[in-house]
Amino acid sequence: PALMEGSADGRAWGLQTLGIARNADGLIIVVDLSQDPVKQLSLILGEMGRARISTSKPRSRVEIERKYMGVGLRIIVLGRLVDCTFGEVERLLKGYNVTDAFVKIYGEATLNDVEEAIFETMVYKPTIIAANKIDVDGAEGNLKLLRAYVGNKLPVIAVSAVAGAGLEKLGETLFSTLQIMRVYTKEPNEKEYSKKPFILKKGSTIYDLAKSIHSDFKQNFNFARVWSKRLMFSPQKAGATFRLEDGDIVEIHLK
Repeated sequence: PALMEGSADGRAWGLQTLGIARNADGLIIVVDLSQDPVKQLSLILGEMGRARISTSKPRSRVEIERKYMGVGLRIIVLGRLVDCTFGEVERLLKGYNVTDAFVKIYGEATLNDVEEAIFETMVYKPTIIAANKIDVDGAEGNLKLLRAYVGNKLPVIAVSAVAGAGLEKLGETLFSTLQIMRVYTKEPNEKEYSKKPFILKKGSTIYDLAKSIHSDFKQNFNFARVWSKRLMFSPQKAGATFRLEDGDIVEIHLK
């Protein structure tokens, strides 16, 4: 859906479009190389910024999954806490009545980062730019201007929707930008694993995989066996907090 000046104020169904962007896994911003791509991109990023949608990768990511009463608060630090302690994070969460939840902290996180995650004020969306109409006159010059403006902040893929040029790069770039991985599953007592992978965020754990399979799996999880090229031996018995990598094979055992 298109964005224009005033979209963040509700012009031309802009709030609906920005709402879709907030809930998306990632974004592709399409600009027209037959016109001024820098002006187009600046306008789009400006409207997204007003809607508290960021395309700049933050130093940290804090995920809060609220659970049912009685589970308690479980905090998993997969990165590093900056200028705060584990106890201060725990007190902050409980101060906002986050008492039954799984909280995962990636990267270098401050107390402000944790607080922002509680209220979900700013959301980060992995983004690539599809610079369309690379096949028209003057497009190469505009592409250079666009890349100079963007720098190394976002990947820019030059494409032609008509000729099909560059479209083959979109899938690979999306896979890399979205920071996702493929994890395969195997049923106990079966020799072969499923060739259809689950797609998870990099840094995900066996608990995340179990949650993706079925709600019963996460509640009745006992242990898992993992086959992976990085392990000294496979399979290896692992718990719920074991971090997975692309290509891992997991066999989940329930209670």
